[in-house]
Amino acid sequence: MDRKTFLKYTGTGAAFFLPPSFITSCMNFSTDTSDIYRYPLRFPDPLDSDQLRASRDDLTIAEQYTLDSLQFNGSLPGPTVRIKRGERFQVQFQNDIGQESIIHWHGMIVPPDMDGHPKDVISEGIYSYDFAINQRAGTYWYHPHPHKITGPQVYRGLAGFFIVTDEEEQALNLPSGDYELPLVIQDRKIDDAGNIYYDPSMPERMMTGYLGEHILVNGIPNPYHEVQPRPYRLRLLNGSNARIYNIAFRNEQSFTVIGSDGGLLPQPVETKELLLAPGERADLLVDFSNGFSGSSAELISKEFSVPSNGGMMGNMSQMMGGGGPEQGSEFPLMEFRIDNTSGTSSSMNLPQQLSEVNFPTEDDAVRTRRIELNMEMMTGHTINGRLFEMLRVDEEVTQGDSEIWEFVNNSAVPHPMHIHAVQFKVLSRSGNRGLHPTETGWKDTTLVMPGERVRIIIQFDAPKGLYVFHCHNLEHEDAGMMANLEIT
Repeated sequence: MDRKTFLKYTGTGAAFFLPPSFITSCMNFSTDTSDIYRYPLRFPDPLDSDQLRASRDDLTIAEQYTLDSLQFNGSLPGPTVRIKRGERFQVQFQNDIGQESIIHWHGMIVPPDMDGHPKDVISEGIYSYDFAINQRAGTYWYHPHPHKITGPQVYRGLAGFFIVTDEEEQALNLPSGDYELPLVIQDRKIDDAGNIYYDPSMPERMMTGYLGEHILVNGIPNPYHEVQPRPYRLRLLNGSNARIYNIAFRNEQSFTVIGSDGGLLPQPVETKELLLAPGERADLLVDFSNGFSGSSAELISKEFSVPSNGGMMGNMSQMMGGGGPEQGSEFPLMEFRIDNTSGTSSSMNLPQQLSEVNFPTEDDAVRTRRIELNMEMMTGHTINGRLFEMLRVDEEVTQGDSEIWEFVNNSAVPHPMHIHAVQFKVLSRSGNRGLHPTETGWKDTTLVMPGERVRIIIQFDAPKGLYVFHCHNLEHEDAGMMANLEIT
């Protein structure tokens, strides 16, 4: 991008100084939820074959929206993988979408040729996956990972759950079957004709990412789901390209966080709200027999603040949205309709110790790396001042070593940073937010707000080879905010 183009989109005239309140007042966004929950929630079928075929299809959603979709096995979301620790996962990815693609098993620790590095993309034909499941039970997921076009492929439908179970988790007798609800939350833009579209502007690519004004849960717009007055397990996945959610109930009822990206937390954490950035997952226990008056429990994304990081770039990030609600806006997600007439009610005594963990300590770290997240004029978002190159090794680590990585966000927008091939522990974050409830457990993605420093500790036990780490704002990733990590 040349200087002339950069200045065109950052603005140098009077419009650049319009206050954020003027911008947000122009949004056609209603918070009236009286008639918003009209469609029943659906769940994808389990994967019942040894093939994941990606194909194109014109899809009608809720009888009113259309999507030029990309789907795995004709499903939106893709079929759910359920597998036990110790088993072997074998599947053939067949690419019939007419462009390059590859599958990344997000959160899974697998050999480098199984991880979905962008260098391994195929334009057509089959890519075979075969790897052992040797990690903790958890809510993982899968999605494409081609360089420069991950955003549109995920947005148009290529994503699904990858759920691992083990004996430690099963011993807790957590809600299961009809009482376990995998929920992928995604925002979408819809035009006046009802078409779901992906067309990010230069400001959205450069700054905010693609933020939609309509919410889909499991591919259904603002759905409802009928529940019994008893505990349920909610497996939440933020599958949006750029949107951060602050999960809460409208009546501020508390819920219990029991798991994060890498499975069960050491101890349950009770909270009333939970930030969830793109790529992050959270397992919640919600007791619908307690705390909800009437027959409705409304799940929302509660308003939250995004630090501006000051200066021109801070103002610019607020000015350069694409028309949808800005990051941190409040809006409805879905409704749970509680059947209090069924006569069915139960409760659950959750133990204070959920799982055994063995986090590395700071004394175990052999070195500390500083990872600078910057916005470079005429370049875009960078990691340590560089854009992605397919085979350049940016960080080299020794297999088995533990290291501390410090992410420093010098830009004006949030960056959810995802590292392939590892699960890590968040040590600290600057500012007054403190650790998120999910950060008491294992993570593979961490949100770094503008001006924030987040320290994590990682033990690099994955097989030797080349992996990537990147911002999981998919517009940032596609524009080159990604780097290579080699384990030697």
